[in-house]
Formats: sequence, structure tokens, C-alpha cells
Amino acid sequence: MLRIFTLIAGLTFTFFVQAEEVVTGTLEEIISEDFETGKVERRFALKDEQSGHYYFIEADELKRKGMKSGDRIKIRGERGERRMLHIRETQKLKAAGEE
Repeated sequence: MLRIFTLIAGLTFTFFVQAEEVVTGTLEEIISEDFETGKVERRFALKDEQSGHYYFIEADELKRKGMKSGDRIKIRGERGERRMLHIRETQKLKAAGEE
């Protein structure tokens, strides 16, 4: 019974850790407009420096934190559908070459 409990606890921890991502990169703002309706949508994309994968973040979340396009940041969060990254913690980093 103890082995089964240990196995279940280990698998639960593994799944929890896999759901969380740490991504570092430079923010890129994506602006799309529907010309028929005039609706404008703003999102941010972050290309992970390690994997090269793109993640998408809601613009409102980042603007509340004072971040903008061109900022180099590190985000810890949970990955949702369509590579959306839901922020748990952010850190603004210095650009490459800055001290």
C-alpha cells in the first residue's frame, strides 16, 4: 500500500511540475485588426531563448505590470491552450549586453 501511495504522490508531483513553465525572452506586441468591424486585438508573444518556442500572454496582464514590447523578461506561469502562458510571476531583465 505504501508503494502505491508513493507512486501516486510522485506522479501527481510530476504532472504539477510539468504544468508550470519558466520562459525568458524579449516581448513582441502583436496587433491585429478586423477591417470589417474595426475591432483591434493586442497580444504579446514571448520567444523562449532556450527552446525557440513562442508563448502568448494577454496584453492586459503585462501592461498592469508596466512591461512593453522590446522588454527582456522572465515569466513563471502555467501553459494553457494555444500556447497561452498564464503569469504567476514576472521579472524584468536587462537586455543582452547591458550591465
